[in-house]
Amino acid sequence: MADKAIVVGSGAGGSTAAMVLAEANWDVVILEKGPNYLGDLTSPTPATRFSNDELKSQHRGFENPDEEAEPRTFRRTDAEDATHVGHVNHLPSAVGGGTVHWDAKTPRFWDIDFKKLTMLGPVGGADVQDWPFAYEDIAPYYDEIERLIGVAGDVDALNPITLAHAPRGPYPMPPGPPQYSSTLLAAGAERVGMHPHPFMMAINSQTYDGRPACNNCGFCSGYGCPIHARVGALAPLRRAVMTGRVEVRAETFVRAVVHDGRRASGVRLVGPDRVEPVETADLVVLAGSAIETNRLALLSELPDPNELIGRFLFFHWFTTGFAIFLRERVHAYRGRSTSHAVDDMADPDFPGAREFAQLNDLPYFRGGVLEMGGSQEPIGEAKTYAGLLPLLTPLKPFGQHFKALMRASVLRDRLAGVQMIGEDLAQSTNRVDLDPTVVDIRGVPVARITYSPHEHEITAQMFYLPIITDILKASGADAAAAVPQTSSDQFPIAAEDVPSGAHTMGGMRLGTDPAISVCDPTGRVWGLDNVFVADGSVFPTSGAHNPTLTIMATALRNARSWVSSQPQPQPSPSATPTAPPTPPPAGPLPTTGAGAALGAAVAVGAAALARQGLKRDTP
Repeated sequence: MADKAIVVGSGAGGSTAAMVLAEANWDVVILEKGPNYLGDLTSPTPATRFSNDELKSQHRGFENPDEEAEPRTFRRTDAEDATHVGHVNHLPSAVGGGTVHWDAKTPRFWDIDFKKLTMLGPVGGADVQDWPFAYEDIAPYYDEIERLIGVAGDVDALNPITLAHAPRGPYPMPPGPPQYSSTLLAAGAERVGMHPHPFMMAINSQTYDGRPACNNCGFCSGYGCPIHARVGALAPLRRAVMTGRVEVRAETFVRAVVHDGRRASGVRLVGPDRVEPVETADLVVLAGSAIETNRLALLSELPDPNELIGRFLFFHWFTTGFAIFLRERVHAYRGRSTSHAVDDMADPDFPGAREFAQLNDLPYFRGGVLEMGGSQEPIGEAKTYAGLLPLLTPLKPFGQHFKALMRASVLRDRLAGVQMIGEDLAQSTNRVDLDPTVVDIRGVPVARITYSPHEHEITAQMFYLPIITDILKASGADAAAAVPQTSSDQFPIAAEDVPSGAHTMGGMRLGTDPAISVCDPTGRVWGLDNVFVADGSVFPTSGAHNPTLTIMATALRNARSWVSSQPQPQPSPSATPTAPPTPPPAGPLPTTGAGAALGAAVAVGAAALARQGLKRDTP
């Protein structure tokens, strides 16, 4: 009989780990808290209940957990009680995890991300560390994941600084068609001396691995892809299931890892009747995304002699901008959320950056990749006007004025947004712990998030806000501005007060020294022989780019080491994989990720327009 592994979570890292284990002859049970909206997982295009439905996905939370049933709490410092209960950087809770709704942008981390302490040095008030491997070590795994999920891009169009820090060969596919809004913003970036490029993404520009080319429907970020032109965790999950050794069990909540001494014997589950059976296993992998993995580790009381579990949490520090084009419709809602990006601001040696850092008592800072070109959908636009009109026409904030704004579509069809994904530094005070009073629908303590930016992030934001505004103005926009996405003590007025960027990392970081890390260089939890972590929680640094490709490449690298170091199971007859039932959709939840950030930017843009007195339709 083959040995058995349990993987908690079916997202990018969990599905990759399950693939490696199953293909090494392990029997694998994937436990997913959320529902399954997919049919035959061995098909490259399984039947799905995803659709181009803004109401369902963005306002009724089809792919997302119910924030009332499964809330989180948030505070800025540990000196205060939680100031918010509800949505705090939730990711989709469904088979496929966060890659159900991602917009599939797949940049690589740079060499300075993996060896940050060595190459850039320490920063006061932060705990800058190196990863236990270098860019050249993980580069082959990047190559393999890009082939697996199908990444489209143009290596010849990349900024030379990108290739200097992350050298690579050709992409598996060429880029898809550019979005008009993105080309306008890219032209603005070029006019101010930047180097825009087609954004690399796991969205098919041509038929790939049995999946069709993207039809550029526009319902991308924040939506499950109904035709599977955009893929993520489903690619390794399919390979895992095709071995015949994998069971995907949806709607299964893991309450704790059961362990004694140096070994885990399985996990404790919570069923609908709150009975807590134990699922046994020879190896346990935690991959429920950073916040939920930290929560589970704390609930399980995993070995933590230095009280590091949950600490050094990263969200990225986002800066959002908008450009409004009154003289033309730029159709930013069509396409793949964004089609172009700029890497210049991820460079710590960007012109003037070192000098500005020194003026603010920092040795250096980094911004991050700038995504260019998105907008919002009709219902979101309508809700923006519903909030704006009482300020503009308080005696009649509806009727003709509302219809005129919707026809003009100033804040959708004439708007293009940008977003800088700023690196945030490791701080022990940024953490996940268990809320002492708030529980979920099962009676289990929820994750409490404590998070505030370091001066590094604020200084980078101060430096790049006017530069981002210059890019937007240079694109030909009639109105443009850039604002912090999340408020801080230095920027109390922002698009939101609680982080919602959907990039969650840290809390279970890798390292070579158990005194300063939770996991060893392969993701094994120090103090346990058979518990491993395979999601973004293992990151020692956040990088300045989207994290999912790095999550998958790291999980692939680490899982390969597990199967070589563990006793190899003997082959056993293939079992028939089981598919979980498909339940009704979850309750209402606000949109997450890029869609939410852009909606917030639109609201800020609306306020700017209100101050300018724009009250009439435009041709």
